[in-house]
Amino acid sequence: MLMTPNDSNVTERVEAGVKSLLGAPGDAGRIVVGLSGGADSVALTVALRRLGYDIEALHCNYHLRGAESDSDEAYVRRLCGGLGVRLTVCGLDVGEEALPGESVEMTCRRLRYALFAERAHIAGASAVAVAHHRDDNVETFFLNLMRSAGIAGLKGMLPVAPLPGDPSVRLVRPFLGVTRDMTERYLGALGVGFVVDSTNLGCDYTRNRVRNRVLPAIRADFPGADAAVAASVSHLGEAYGFVVEMTDRLERRYCRDGVTDVAALSADLLSARFVLLSLLSKRGFSAEQVDDILQCVESRQSGRRFNAGGSCYLLDRGMLCPIAGDDVAFAYEVTVERIDAADLVMERSNDVAYFDAEGWFAGREVEWRPWRQGDTISPLGMRGRKKLSDVFNDAKTPADVKRALPLAVKDGEVLWVPGVKRSRLLTVGPSTSSVVVCRLCRVKTPSGKIC
Repeated sequence: MLMTPNDSNVTERVEAGVKSLLGAPGDAGRIVVGLSGGADSVALTVALRRLGYDIEALHCNYHLRGAESDSDEAYVRRLCGGLGVRLTVCGLDVGEEALPGESVEMTCRRLRYALFAERAHIAGASAVAVAHHRDDNVETFFLNLMRSAGIAGLKGMLPVAPLPGDPSVRLVRPFLGVTRDMTERYLGALGVGFVVDSTNLGCDYTRNRVRNRVLPAIRADFPGADAAVAASVSHLGEAYGFVVEMTDRLERRYCRDGVTDVAALSADLLSARFVLLSLLSKRGFSAEQVDDILQCVESRQSGRRFNAGGSCYLLDRGMLCPIAGDDVAFAYEVTVERIDAADLVMERSNDVAYFDAEGWFAGREVEWRPWRQGDTISPLGMRGRKKLSDVFNDAKTPADVKRALPLAVKDGEVLWVPGVKRSRLLTVGPSTSSVVVCRLCRVKTPSGKIC
């Protein structure tokens, strides 16, 4: 069912934008189209079909609006049947699938994009097409502005981007130059109907409040505001492309094998915070963490650990290094033996430590574990306590050695840092009858060095 338009101007404008982004139908490959039944997605599906692109549609029924949701699905089935477009319908239980703290909107979005990726791979599609338009981009700009977003958020949606959750699939938005009004006029010109989601008419969701309250108020005082904001968003998109290109170059300069030279970066660049945030946000670091990292580098602090994106990182002398967590496999071996005090011949070496056996074996067992941020020790020959991070700094212990050394810990007290420092606890004295001898066996560290 191919329709003949009665408004050639709007039809040409809508379809020209599609062809400009996707190219010739014969070269575009198969495209999976997100089809909700609303004016925007119906217009995109119809335009792609009229222009001869190889498409199939995907409809998600979230069952959030009862009979209205089922009515939307029925309409989409009729539409695709009339157009001769293959349709896949997926029924979803949003409440069952929601993650802790996740909003309904975010749950629907996550599930939808996961289904897009799955269907694209099954269909052998080159891209997934969605009907986001200019008005959506304006709304997104204001939403992100209120969230104090940087350029990555304020640039809005891009015409072509990796599909969220599956970068191997292209996500295309042919309607970003088209307004909501144009999609409705386009369908009117072709005599095609569409459904209306009643929840879009209210203000229960944040985006709806921007759409139905904020933007009408702005338009009343600033005619042409939508076009002006859309132009600014486009400029920001161009600037973002430049930033990404320059960030990639700087990443090659300051990052090697996952290790970031924060000290060199901050010394070389006036825009160090912006660049570092651009680099580290890809690994899951927040702006607050980046500020902490730069402050540590400026004050020459070492030993801080940061958790980001499910990984652990250590800041050591201005170098931010990925490290294993507490389950790290030690690159050293420590032998422990108990001997009579009468047989003891002490060696003067940091690789050997001697402890009173009675205290060693009393109560809770001695634990061997990696260093943790905040660990302290009561150093032998000194008063008070000292942070292990300062002990490591004083000893100029390399980062890979620090994270590989197994510490002897009893009742929360660090007894020995093999090869570096021991505590004044459980020392051997005249009343000691038996001695625990701990000996560090040096092997290759993760960096390949012999320690």
